[in-house]
Amino acid sequence: MSESIKTTFLYSFLTNSKYRILRHVLLIVFVLIVISFNQTYITYQPNQELLGSKIYLLAFITTVVYIVIVYLNLYILVPRLLLKKRYFSYITILSAMVLLLVLGMSAQEYIVYTLLDIPHIRSSYINHVAFLDTISNFTINMLCISGGSMVILLKYWMENEQVVNQLRNEQIQSEVEQLKDQINPQFLFNILNRASTLTKSNPQLASDMLLKLSHLLRYQLYDCSRDKVLLNSEINFLSNYLALEKLYFDRFDYSISSEGDVHRVFVSPLLFIPFVQNSINQIQTQDRESTIQLHFRSDSGIVYFTYQPDNYEIPSIDELAGIRQRLEVLYNGNYTLSTTDGIIKLELRS
Repeated sequence: MSESIKTTFLYSFLTNSKYRILRHVLLIVFVLIVISFNQTYITYQPNQELLGSKIYLLAFITTVVYIVIVYLNLYILVPRLLLKKRYFSYITILSAMVLLLVLGMSAQEYIVYTLLDIPHIRSSYINHVAFLDTISNFTINMLCISGGSMVILLKYWMENEQVVNQLRNEQIQSEVEQLKDQINPQFLFNILNRASTLTKSNPQLASDMLLKLSHLLRYQLYDCSRDKVLLNSEINFLSNYLALEKLYFDRFDYSISSEGDVHRVFVSPLLFIPFVQNSINQIQTQDRESTIQLHFRSDSGIVYFTYQPDNYEIPSIDELAGIRQRLEVLYNGNYTLSTTDGIIKLELRS
């Protein structure tokens, strides 16, 4: 769920416990005024003068009945049936309750007029007019009471979305941490071991290696803690990583090029390193020279990434399932990943 939705009053009103009492007050007022009093007034309006103050007692009784049915629906039928996808049982029981309510209102009207010796408005309570009136009242009441269920479903959906997004963010953070772990232990040991052997024979090269390593670790420790990083920072990270790998394992060449405004566009951290690691792992198992070509282009907020390895096959789309899963979580379908003619192409849309 986006932050803009989470900051809206509707979201807070439906999910925040501090509005619990207000939610119930508004619900009762809605039932009391909009439904109960309105229906009572319409039913007994022709004989309002004869009823006098008794019309308020009738409205109170109607309100209590409506509130009982509404809360039975919200706290029993919805959680036990509707949210558990037992739709047929939910509709059947709610319809039976509403039908009994409508028939009870007709029975109440008959009893009141009979006991108070007031002339009945209807000539008969069992005819086609009464039947149509019952159907109409049933439909209106069904819509009003089930409307409360829609509010509960909306609240349930919002809370579920919050949990799903929290789990999704935790998954993304976990994947980033895993990527850090993949880079750090063995890679760090190899570079430090190589730098120590070069300290006497080539101290300048050893110093360059340690400097690049410091930039690499600083990026991982600080920049990668953010949700987004500058594309240029990610490119520098890849450049330092490949330079260190080449100094330790000089059996490949690489080139990284970029065009467009890479200094202003943002991407998720460590997004491209899995492609590079895949290349390095394959190169280390082969006894031949290889080349890695990476190209970045930023145009109107869209990032185009091209990855072209040489002397070995690129992974298939199925083999890139882990990368695709992370892209789906991070970009929610706003990306395109394809493999054609030995080239992997990735397009990221903001």
